[in-house]
Amino acid sequence: MQSSQSLSSESNSDRTTGHKRLIQCVTWILRALVGGVFIFSGFVKAIDPWGTLYKVEEYLSVMGIGLWHSIVIAGVFMLCAFEFTIGVFLALGCYRRSTPWLAFITMCFMLPLTLWIAVSNPVADCGCFGDAVLISNWGTFWKNVALMVGVIWLIKFNMRCPCIIAPALQWVAFLCTMLFLGSIEMTGYLQQPLLDFRPYKTGLALIPEGHDEDEGSFIFIYEKDGVRKEFTETDTLPSEDEGWKFVERRDIIPVRDNGDKVEDSGSDRTIRLWDKSGAEDLTEEAVPEEGDMLLLMMPDLAEVTPAMTWKLNSLYDWSRDHDAEMSAVVAGTPQEVSEWEDIAIPEYEVYTSDDTSIKEVARGNPAVVFLCDGKVVWKRTLSSVDVDDFMAPDIDPDPMNYAPDGIHNLYRRIWLYAVVLILLAVVSQMPKLLSKVEQKGKDIVSKGRQLVGKTQKDKIIRDDKAHREE
Repeated sequence: MQSSQSLSSESNSDRTTGHKRLIQCVTWILRALVGGVFIFSGFVKAIDPWGTLYKVEEYLSVMGIGLWHSIVIAGVFMLCAFEFTIGVFLALGCYRRSTPWLAFITMCFMLPLTLWIAVSNPVADCGCFGDAVLISNWGTFWKNVALMVGVIWLIKFNMRCPCIIAPALQWVAFLCTMLFLGSIEMTGYLQQPLLDFRPYKTGLALIPEGHDEDEGSFIFIYEKDGVRKEFTETDTLPSEDEGWKFVERRDIIPVRDNGDKVEDSGSDRTIRLWDKSGAEDLTEEAVPEEGDMLLLMMPDLAEVTPAMTWKLNSLYDWSRDHDAEMSAVVAGTPQEVSEWEDIAIPEYEVYTSDDTSIKEVARGNPAVVFLCDGKVVWKRTLSSVDVDDFMAPDIDPDPMNYAPDGIHNLYRRIWLYAVVLILLAVVSQMPKLLSKVEQKGKDIVSKGRQLVGKTQKDKIIRDDKAHREE
């Protein structure tokens, strides 16, 4: 009877142990998966804070909310850091109780937001993974549903798994995470993203082969006597001599059979360059296929100050003396372009394009793109070029000296951050390791003493036996 009860008790104990191990295994997996999604989401948005800013401004626009630019960019920085930090802390088990709750609060906001986006479709892409991965609005919603399930599990069971970094050192992990991500955000905002997920990457032709300037994808709006009329690229455009005035140019957005708009992902977009009036496509002749060229990208002329224009004119003198062409691509109406030219007095060619395409080529206003034989070699904001006067005698003539080393810069920061976290984890586990080593030493000493005692006992028995035999 007692034997049966003992077996039953051992069986229940085994089931309980197996159940605990299963819960721990699932918790570790969800820590890695949910944390990994948060890490990736925060990281790719932090890499390109300008792209995240544009997406947030798009959301605010469709919601009818107006905020100061400084407030929005500060919110973007905090959002990226918040997501990334939650992901790191989930994966490492830091702040095991509070981190899942912070993730839960985040998902309580994101889940209804992405449901609204999926149902009403106010934007083409939610931007949850920046430009790195584009998924449908409904795919984003179901992704968040799965994340919410994982977060709820972690709220209940996360305390059953140990921390990788000890609680006493978790503030160090938080500080290092803020420094790591903050440096990436500032570089992406002030210079250029350290990783480029956009279609105009370095090494690729700015105007790829097969560009068709006759493709009818724009509508031109002209005005005469207060009456506006639309023309496509296949129409004969009216003459300004007859009193017609060019007003603006709009994209033609294709429509599917079910009535939905076909949104352009940007992956196959080709920038179109027009004359100052915005009526004539000059893409082919604006970007030469041979030689060096500096292309200035200005998506908002109103923000280009006189100090910037002086530096741009100095850059033009430098490029002319070093056998490089230079042109500017700006976004604005003919009147805005004319007013800017009156202030800047540029000696270089000025072309127009839509602001979205300009922002996709390079971040910043203005930004500088260096082309060699029509291919993008490097790009950066003008403000990040630490040169006040390009005609100063000590300025290096080689344009490659201004090329930012983005990818290697990023790798160095990632390795440094990873090494710090690994050291924190090793230091955190040292007490357990030393305890095991100490216990192992005690076991060895105890076994040694037992062996010595047994040897002495055997010797005494042998001596006693030999004595009796004598």
